[in-house]
Amino acid sequence: MVKNNILLGLVLVVALFVRLVNIDEHGIGGDEKTSLTVSQFIAFEGSNQFDVFHKATSPYFTPTEFWKHKNKADFYETIARMDNGSSALYALSLHYWTSIFGLSDGTLRGLSVLFSILLVLLLYSFVKEYFGSINLALLAAFLAAIEPLYVGWSQVVRTYSMTYFFCLLSSYLFFKIIYSKSKIISPWLYLAYGLSVFAGLMCHYAVFTLFILHGLLTLLFVRNIKTYVGLVAAMLIPALGMYWWLWHAGGQAAFKFMADSAKVYNAMAIKDPQIGYLAPTTFKSVLIQLLPVLSNQYLLTNGLFDVLQGNKNTVISILTAFVCTSFYWFLKNEAVKKYIIIFGLLLSFVLYSTSRFQFISLTAGLLFLMLVIKDTIEQKSETRNVYLSVWILAIFPVLFLILFAIQDQNTFRIQQKYAGYGMAFMLILVALSLKKLWTMQNWIKYVGVVLLAIQAVFLCQTINNIWNDVAPRYLSYSIPRAKNPYQMVAATIIKKYSEGDTVIYPSDFGKDIEYSVDPPVYSIKDAQLVNFYLPKNATYIQRIDRNERNKVILKKANGYRLIIFDFKGQKYRY
Repeated sequence: MVKNNILLGLVLVVALFVRLVNIDEHGIGGDEKTSLTVSQFIAFEGSNQFDVFHKATSPYFTPTEFWKHKNKADFYETIARMDNGSSALYALSLHYWTSIFGLSDGTLRGLSVLFSILLVLLLYSFVKEYFGSINLALLAAFLAAIEPLYVGWSQVVRTYSMTYFFCLLSSYLFFKIIYSKSKIISPWLYLAYGLSVFAGLMCHYAVFTLFILHGLLTLLFVRNIKTYVGLVAAMLIPALGMYWWLWHAGGQAAFKFMADSAKVYNAMAIKDPQIGYLAPTTFKSVLIQLLPVLSNQYLLTNGLFDVLQGNKNTVISILTAFVCTSFYWFLKNEAVKKYIIIFGLLLSFVLYSTSRFQFISLTAGLLFLMLVIKDTIEQKSETRNVYLSVWILAIFPVLFLILFAIQDQNTFRIQQKYAGYGMAFMLILVALSLKKLWTMQNWIKYVGVVLLAIQAVFLCQTINNIWNDVAPRYLSYSIPRAKNPYQMVAATIIKKYSEGDTVIYPSDFGKDIEYSVDPPVYSIKDAQLVNFYLPKNATYIQRIDRNERNKVILKKANGYRLIIFDFKGQKYRY
């Protein structure tokens, strides 16, 4: 027991380390700014700050005015305008988190780190309980510790780490209910399940598909009427909770926002189609965008699509794994099995011209996954149901992305983050495949270990790319971000401002203003983002220059204009 606890502690240390490296090095960008503003109950462009930025009698404002007390109505308006009412639980949690730890980039991201670590611990408990193996649980936890999706989103000020945690928690409680060996299930367990489902939905609306899958698993594997009644009663909690939120609280604008969002992305997809990111929904565009999601969803093929560089190589990889596995399953002669599999791997190695070592290790990864299918079939009935449940929860989230693309008429939502709640179950399959590998003949086992070591090197490169802000599958910046410019501007103002000075901010909407549904007359975004880092009781005189696009200027009392910072278009606005 002590040894296992020490090993689990080491896994958690690894998880914490990979999530903290460079966490404060890159300024918040994109949707991170949305999370920041919503958590402070403030809307971008000041829809609930007209009395600060749009006074009829004066163009001036101060940090004290900016930080006026905000109430529940401000939160409802802000979450509705900025995040269509989604991510409310995360935004509220971040609000109280920042009141304790402050608003630096590192502390903002710390909440995501916390839930990512908790997820690793929860996955350990899940596997230990339902697969009866501490070693397998430790392996699954370690895989979660180094999974690039989890590492990437733990360094982003967004809801996804928290969302994945509550999705796994609700599934853990769901398994406790449907696979309980007791004839009497505590009402408290149903209550906990219902609350965790509600928490997951309040973290992100898109995870409703997980609970559709819970319903499917209930129909497939539950034959106890009392369990059905208990689950229906439990689901009244999220049903009533979401009804209250969507029709009477901060989610009232959700459906309109999502409809407007689909129109905007459709317009962008038609005007500037980018196959692999955003394009009108066709068979080809969906397939091209789905392949990297599929390959990255399985840790042993992470990066496969990025190195295949074409349809021919994709076919080679999949066919090699399929043929090798088929021979292993059906041939009796061990020597023939050995030579055919080795020949298949070598043939794929020869046919591929670049990144050969990664290619062959990734092909082997597909082979290992197919062996888990055989392992699933060989399980006894009750255990097989658990295996099948994990398969369904691992694979179907990715398939739902296709339905999203059909509904939206564009491919924007074919992104791994929207299927990421299935990653925990896919990691269980990875752990099972590695366990199966370890029971095989030495010639397969040790060759497999070498190939896994090769893949581990490439995974380390991917994590290093995340740390350095150059991982396109996990972050969306063409060049690495520098330190937070708004925090630097605020620090300069604090240092150089004197009584009688005026801080002058630029006004720039950015490149996407043409797609805005209801744009204001001029932008106050830069001023808002700087004021987040100014003292709440400061009385610095500030205003917006509608004609300036990039420069923050400190106008001294004697008229001298000191350029504090130049955003240079979108270069430093991220």
